[in-house]
Amino acid sequence: MDIGRRINIYRKKNNLKLNDIAGASVSPAHLSKIENGYRRPGSATLSAISSALKLPMDFFEDYETEDIEVQHVLTQLEQFIITDLSKAGPLIETLEDNYFNYLSNVSQEIYYLLLKCAYYCKSKQYPKAHYTYDSFVKPYVEGQHLTDAPVYVHNAFHYCQGIRFYQSSNFEESLSHYSQFCLEGYSLSVKAAITYNIAVLSSAVKDYIQAEKSSQKAINYYQTLNQESEVSMVYNLIGVLYLNQEKFKQALEALSEAECRLAKLGNKRMLTQVYHNKGLIMRKTGNQAAARDYLEKALELKVQEGLVAQKQITYHSLCKTYLELELLDEANKLYSTAKEEVTQALDDHYLLEAFLEFYNKTNDHKAYRKSIETCIDFFEQNADKEPLETLYLKLGDHLYKTGRYKKAADAYISHISQLENKS
Repeated sequence: MDIGRRINIYRKKNNLKLNDIAGASVSPAHLSKIENGYRRPGSATLSAISSALKLPMDFFEDYETEDIEVQHVLTQLEQFIITDLSKAGPLIETLEDNYFNYLSNVSQEIYYLLLKCAYYCKSKQYPKAHYTYDSFVKPYVEGQHLTDAPVYVHNAFHYCQGIRFYQSSNFEESLSHYSQFCLEGYSLSVKAAITYNIAVLSSAVKDYIQAEKSSQKAINYYQTLNQESEVSMVYNLIGVLYLNQEKFKQALEALSEAECRLAKLGNKRMLTQVYHNKGLIMRKTGNQAAARDYLEKALELKVQEGLVAQKQITYHSLCKTYLELELLDEANKLYSTAKEEVTQALDDHYLLEAFLEFYNKTNDHKAYRKSIETCIDFFEQNADKEPLETLYLKLGDHLYKTGRYKKAADAYISHISQLENKS
């Protein structure tokens, strides 16, 4: 990879124009051609550029020299980011402290920047992730600049983009990038993690055949590594895959396998997911009493484990279950508790959507209609439009029962439109 991109990036980072760097040794036109990859700079030119940018000469002169020891550190960093994020921080700090000495090779710098961006994304340091991507990664990789890059740069690029698109809920693009990650030569732990990610994303885009195939591969990897918690994690995923396909018997078998393994390990955090998913199956199959038991177990464990952020999804399902069982007081108390803990608008509206039937069952028609319309207004503007199908149907039924036939017809048409979009 050429040095032109680096010169362009650091010149702009320092708010310098071509004329600010140009001098006796280099003209603005020549510098422009270097930055665009049409000229290779000589030693004198690089010396003038490094001096103008106040950066070490070696950082520019050694741009083609790959450091084997640095490559080992970067490879280790990649392994940690993918499989054990807690160990990545110290390596990031070491590389940052020695940035211009260690990362003179352009490919190795890009490799590091992609890994650092992925690290910031995974550790939820979003401002740093955005800055790293916009200021360094994007200028380096946009266009055709990665065409001749080494495989390790391509893999870091796909991993970084996989995370970024996943966090923006663009599962198709995320899956596309993870699927292009070349696993050849990587450790079993990396292969397992990437394969599991592919399984999760395949499930998200409803490619259940690929999801099941990748899940089985991931189980084989984790069993070879004797990582029992991760094996249980994949069985939980398989349970969700079958649940989404309404293969409830197979779903329960997979979840029971996960539950048995996790109980032996004493892994309460992951058990919360299994209990929650079993509760969903019971709800889907009409066994609301069993659903209540599983969801209450999941919520109790989440409280014990301090999993505050994960409680809302169980509040949502349990509230609906209470209402199905006509336990109106319990539903009302649960809703009040959950409302106090809500921190995001999305969770607030999911919760309201779950609580709608309380107003219907208590004949508070004004609150029922207003709450439905509030949810519709929100989800029409949100990326997740799945609740709209049911919401428009509820609104149509309510308006029809109250004699507002024209408005009911409009709601039913919107309901049909959601069904068509879904198909």
